[in-house]
Formats: sequence, C-alpha cells, structure tokens
Amino acid sequence: MHQQHSPPPRRRSAVHLFAVVATLLAAVLTTPQPASAAAVSDVNGFTTGNGAITSVDLAGTWSFTPKGRSATSINVPGGGWYKQGFTDVNEATYSRTVTVPNTGQPQSVWIEFGAVNHQATLSVDGQVVGTQTTSFTPSNFDISAFAAPGTTHTISVNVKGRYALMNGSQTLVPDAANWSEAIPQGIYRSAALRVYPAVYVSDSFVRTSVTNQTLTYDVSVTNTSGSSRSVTLTGALASDSGGSFNYPALPSRTVTVAAHSTAKVTVGPVAWNLGSASYWWPNVPYRAGYRAQLHKLSVHASTDDGRTSDAGYRFGFRETTQNGEYYHLNGVRVNFRGDSLQGADYDRIDNGGKGDAYDTLPGFLPPSTGNGGWPQAVDNYQRLNYNVVRIHQEPGSPYMLDVADEMGLMVIDETAIRGTCSCQDFVAGHDNMVNHARALTLRDRNHPAIIRWSQSNEADLSTFDSESFEKDLYAAMNGNDGTRPVSVDTAWNTNPYPNMLNGNFAVFSHYVDGIGAYGEALPSLAGRPEGEGEYVWNKSNTKQGFEWFATATAAKRAKDASDLRPYTLLSGWAGFVPGVRSTDFVPEEGGHPVYGEDNLSAPWSNPQIQRIQAAFNPVAAIDLPYWSASGVSDQDGTFPLPRAVDTYSYGKTITRNVTVFNDGFSDTSVGFTWTARLDRPDGVVIASGNEPLTRAGRRHPRPPGPVDHEVGQHHVHRLGRVPQSGQRADQRGRRCHRGDLQRHLGSRERRDRPVRRHELLQ
Repeated sequence: MHQQHSPPPRRRSAVHLFAVVATLLAAVLTTPQPASAAAVSDVNGFTTGNGAITSVDLAGTWSFTPKGRSATSINVPGGGWYKQGFTDVNEATYSRTVTVPNTGQPQSVWIEFGAVNHQATLSVDGQVVGTQTTSFTPSNFDISAFAAPGTTHTISVNVKGRYALMNGSQTLVPDAANWSEAIPQGIYRSAALRVYPAVYVSDSFVRTSVTNQTLTYDVSVTNTSGSSRSVTLTGALASDSGGSFNYPALPSRTVTVAAHSTAKVTVGPVAWNLGSASYWWPNVPYRAGYRAQLHKLSVHASTDDGRTSDAGYRFGFRETTQNGEYYHLNGVRVNFRGDSLQGADYDRIDNGGKGDAYDTLPGFLPPSTGNGGWPQAVDNYQRLNYNVVRIHQEPGSPYMLDVADEMGLMVIDETAIRGTCSCQDFVAGHDNMVNHARALTLRDRNHPAIIRWSQSNEADLSTFDSESFEKDLYAAMNGNDGTRPVSVDTAWNTNPYPNMLNGNFAVFSHYVDGIGAYGEALPSLAGRPEGEGEYVWNKSNTKQGFEWFATATAAKRAKDASDLRPYTLLSGWAGFVPGVRSTDFVPEEGGHPVYGEDNLSAPWSNPQIQRIQAAFNPVAAIDLPYWSASGVSDQDGTFPLPRAVDTYSYGKTITRNVTVFNDGFSDTSVGFTWTARLDRPDGVVIASGNEPLTRAGRRHPRPPGPVDHEVGQHHVHRLGRVPQSGQRADQRGRRCHRGDLQRHLGSRERRDRPVRRHELLQ
C-alpha cells in the first residue's frame, strides 16, 4: 500500500461497551527449541528437480558495463547491482568467459539465472541467443547451438532494470513496490552453466487429492536433439522427512518426443492409501520443533538410444479447496489467521548495501553463528499463533518456501503486480504481467506450503486495471496449477470483478473501517469467503496500531472470517526476522518499527506480543465485549483501558458471554476452565468453573480417521458472578486446552449458542 491514496469517507457508529472479562490464552505456550531446516543443495530450491549431469557455478567476478559508462567489475549474484552501490544504473551489460564441460554423450547446455530483474538478452561470442523479461523468477537460456562440448566462449548479458522499461512514468514490468528504492535489480540469486542429456526430464508437477485419495503427476520431457526419440518414464516414491510408508508402485509410460520439442506425460491417478499421517499439516496448534510430512518423487527417463535422465521433486500430500464461504485443508475447514511479509521494507536495510534482503540478509538465510535465520523467523510467526503468511508484493526465495514446507507454515504466494498509484502499466505491459504470474506459478507449484495464489495487490486502484486483465492473470495461474484457490487483495472495492464467478476465486479488500482507524467491520460477499487482507496500516508502526493486531483481529474473528491479516508484522516487531533492529530501516508508512532486537530482547514476555498470541490462538476463549471496550487502546497500546473495567454492586448477578474458538485441525472437544477474581488478575478467587465443550456436526468428505465429527467454530459460554460491593473484578479465563491436540481430522463451523448459565450468589 499505500501512500498514494486516501480512503473514501466512512462513518463509524458509536459503540457502548460494558465488560469485565478478559479470557486469555487457550493453548499452552512452550519454549521453542532451536529451529533448523534441511540443508539446501541448490539455492533455487528443493522442488526444481535439477537433473543436470554436471554444472559450473558462475558466481564470482564479472565484467560490468553500465550503459554510457566504462567497464568495471561486479559480483554475481551479489544481490544485484543496486545492492553493490550502482544505485543510479538502469541498464548494464555483464560478461565473462565460460568453458563448456564435455560429458562424453549428446548434451544440452544452459545458462541459468536464479532471478534477473528485469529484461535479459544473452549473447555468446556476440551472437544473440535470446531475450527474456522476468520479475523475481528464473531466467534460463539454451546455448547448445552456440557452445560445443569442451569449448570456451565469452557470454554477455545485457540487463534492463525497471526504470529502463517504462511507458511514460509507469513501469512495464511488475516491480513489486515502486516506493522502495532498493528492490533488487540486475542478476541476483544465482548463476550457473548446467549440462543436461540431449533428452532429459525438464519438469514435474505433483498433484495430490485427499478427497479421492490419489496422486497424479505430470512429467515434461525435453528433446534438444535433431531426431525424434521414444522415451520410457518410470517413477518411485520415498519419504523426505523420515516417515515410513508403504508407497504405491508407479506405472511406467512411454512417449515419443519430436526433435527440438517438449512433451508432457501424465501418470496416474495412483491410489494413495497411506492415511492422514502421510498428509502435509501445518503446525497448528504450535509445537516447538514440529516438522511436516514431506515426500519425494524420483523420475527416471530412458531413451531408445540407451541414454538416461533422472530428476527428483519434493512434495506434500495435501489438498486445499474453496468451498463456498469457507476454505478447507485436507477436508477440514481452515481459517487463515496470520499476516503479510513486506520484503521491500527489509530491502532498505544497509547490510553491505541495500537490496535483495531475501538472498543476502542473515535473517532470511539458513541459520548462522548468532542468527537463527529464516527458520527462526518462521518459528516466531508460528509461536505468535499465525498459521499463514502472505508473501506480499515481492515474491519470496525458493529457500524461504522450502523452510515453510518443512515447518508447516501456510503461504499465500503473491505476484509482484501492484495497482496502487497506477505505477505499473497493465495495458502496455500486459504480457509481462501475465507471463510473470505464469512463471511464478510454474516455479512454486510443487510447494505444499502454498495454499493460495494472490494474483495482484490493490489493482482496483489502478487506472489500467480491468476485469479482462484480472481474468488473464487468473487463467495464467489457475491454468498452470488448478489445485489451489486464487484470490485478489483489493484496496476498497469488495467486488470489482463481478463476472469472475470461478468457484476457486475470491476477493479480500483492505481497510473496511478506513485508514489508520480501529474497527470491527467485515465485508460480505454471498457464497464467497469473507475476510480482510489489511486493516492496520498506517498505524502498524505505533504501539497503538500494534495492539490492534490483536484486538481488531479478535473482533473480526468472531464474525466468522475465513482470512484475516492485519498488515505486516515487521512494522510492529521487525525483530521477528533475527538480527533486525527497530532502527535498521524506515518502513513504507514512515518512522521506524515499534520493536526490534535493540529494544525487545525478551519478546515472549512483552504484553503486546502476548496479546497477539491470545488473539490468534487456534483454541481460544475470549470475552469479546471486554476486548472491544479496550480495542482502540491508547497511544501506548494499553490493555485493558481503565474505563473498560466495570464496577458492580454487592449482590448483583452478572452474566458474561465468553466465546470459545476451535481453529485446530483435530479434536472436537475443548476443555473450558474459567476463574473470576476480585479487582485484578491475581486477586481473590470468588468463582470458577470447568466444563468440556463438544460439538458434533455434518461431516466433510474425507477418509475415516481418528476424529470424524466436528466442533463448532466457536461457542458462546455464559458465566454469572458477583464481586463484593464497590470493587472491580477482572475475570480471566485460564488455559483452555485439551491435552495435546492432534493435527488430524477435526473441523469446525460457526455456532453461537449458550452452553450453561451459572448464577454465582454471595
């Protein structure tokens, strides 16, 4: 978002609230163990399936000639040219020599870049190989016709950055966040020369169905030779995370691939009867050290001339669907409760230069000495009880997605297409935008952590936006996946694309209550999931706004929202990414983040962090009117506000409604314990109660499992009590946690009903 626009005028009704109950954490908060992730052998991710025979790392010093200037040198990848101090460069040419390995067999030779922003024209010895326009995704060139085995050549890459690709004042490429000067430019992430067999497995896409209990996969075979080839494909399954399963055998397929072409073969559906323990489940409720179940598909190709090719692909067995107003994961209703990650802000950190935080800042990398890296950041998200993160505007790195797969963090994968300020031209740059959406989908679709695509951000604010353009984006993403829902985050318009009636498409608007204002409203779209994509900016870097992460979320959660994301956690707690201080950068909204490692050394004892944990807890008991009374907070984020604590007369019977949520993935019973105290949370106990809550309901289509009924998404539990004359009382519900909740076949749907009323008389 957001600096370039202001909201339409809105009115808020006065709310009169009288409450004394604040019911807090509903699941046990444990001390996390040090987080880790499996070693990544390829910076471009586990799911790439690299089947190269051999490769040459091209990282290092290259010749670098900015347009109109003399030659100098640069490190590749090095985070791109902006990161390395070339902050006024818009176009430049990289060059170096390469020697092509001779594998002793017919081979295909490629130059592969992990990411190039934005247009790359590659030449070999001055001969142009091709031009590709990309944003945050790989750029690969087949140089087989230009580079024989065992020969040495000069390769050059002319790269145009975002400001060299303009139509007037608008960029022709999706550049994520125009307000951030430090978005990576040039070659970044990786550079390699890879040699493949002349006929090789170039891609595989694994599709899993919990509903049908089947696995299907598509294999792409590329033939770079001058002759047609018959190729026999076989496959095998294995665990990638230590599980022991009796995997099904995979049938073989034979396909004829014409010269200089690619053929796609579909294998399956194959029956998958391994049970729910084989499914990919998120880490909900939070458990320290949790690892999700992952599997590996190995694909072997054998050609009629006796050559072979092998590639491996990691995947998770899971199914995410949009069913009317709700989302489901593995047949269980899932309510997305989390936030967005604004990488463009972290790009502004000067870490040996500004730019490309996802590939160069220690907090986004594997753990290192003194820094827990991205695994610790994911653990921090999860310990806050966030179950989802929308990687916002600037797509994440493959490593970041690999860790989310392993640690069970759900991800909304968003393109770099942004409508705010009309800074991207969706008309003249139409093909670049659509191709970017397609490329991002093809790069990321094997990641089980990705539960939804977000095709654009606040496009409704752009004068270039149209329903036909959004339909093209949808077709690009859904057409190259088809296994996930797709959504759009809009600014104000709750239904700007009325003819997009696809059953897996939804719109999540921002700022229903207006910019910089506390509110509890939600939009309503009949037959579509309801929620809000952002609702705290531009107060998110104030203590008051940071408190709204909790209080506004609790209020909107009670309205049965399917997806809630306040704004971006970094503006409140920048140090959730290890090593980041509150003074390291200026976020989009100005000022500095509220908390970082410099001023919040013990985050889990901070009352604002604890309040967020309570509001997002999957199993929670909350006195909603009491929270609303203090919801707006004050400039210091005080909770509760003194005026929100009621005083009652002696002998008066008081009834409070406590809402109990179960957003876990199993167990339809919740143990509800409450305690009423005089004057303060540690005051004299005057009443208490303990009661199990169980809700049986309709079953979702899924295989039999340990739990095959469902608890209500929330109950309203009525409590009565009497404090002594003239004294105030805070009623704090204690732990509301039923043993070790399993991550299997529970689900929930909204139910408001009284469970029991207690008349507590003195």
